[in-house]
Amino acid sequence: MLFGIATRRWHTVVITDSKEHGLQFSPDVIPTSTEQAKRKWIEPLTALIMALATVGTAWCSYESAAWTRRSNRLMNEFNSLERQAGIIGIQGMQAASIHAAMFMQLLAAQQAGNDKLAAFYADRFPPDLRKAYDGWLAQKPFENAKADPHPFVPNLYQFRGTDAADKANADALAKVEEARKSGALSGQYLANTVLFATVLFFANAAGKFEQARVRIPSFIFALCVFIFVVTRIAMLPR
Repeated sequence: MLFGIATRRWHTVVITDSKEHGLQFSPDVIPTSTEQAKRKWIEPLTALIMALATVGTAWCSYESAAWTRRSNRLMNEFNSLERQAGIIGIQGMQAASIHAAMFMQLLAAQQAGNDKLAAFYADRFPPDLRKAYDGWLAQKPFENAKADPHPFVPNLYQFRGTDAADKANADALAKVEEARKSGALSGQYLANTVLFATVLFFANAAGKFEQARVRIPSFIFALCVFIFVVTRIAMLPR
């Protein structure tokens, strides 16, 4: 009680002395009750924006991690398909080498006049080689100078597994394209967390500034950035 009376008296003396010496207190140093009332509306809005920004940061972090996992999974599938296409291509080249060797042995047997050995090789041609060989013979290559030089030209012979390898390569390209898009989305969600951090900083600062010309622009800036980030999130896939 005595302390309260002494405090009021001290303020009275200070104010009286200031008036006697012509001193004035700036309204920015001692906020009036009117200014304090004007600040009350900004505090609940600031708290609401900060709460929503915190939730948005958590949500964007989750989405960024989810899209990163999807990108990594698609890249693994791309690598698997690419290896599969490479293996199919190698197997096709190996089969073509064996077919070419069988064809050369057949020609050698025919040149040597060993029809039995030539028939032995011809009867054991695989279906794809047999089809190309019959098509080549239909052109009468020993009589027709315009015939194909051998049955392994593209219009007669198709490397084994060509369709499967092409399909695997096409699927691999599609996977890597999806992986890149997922990685880009992950980066956009991560950028949103940085913008939410900006909202938190300026919203928190708006509640601490004493001067209205600083407090209000800070709050408006935080609100504008928050609306911008929410709009970005609404436009992004989930």
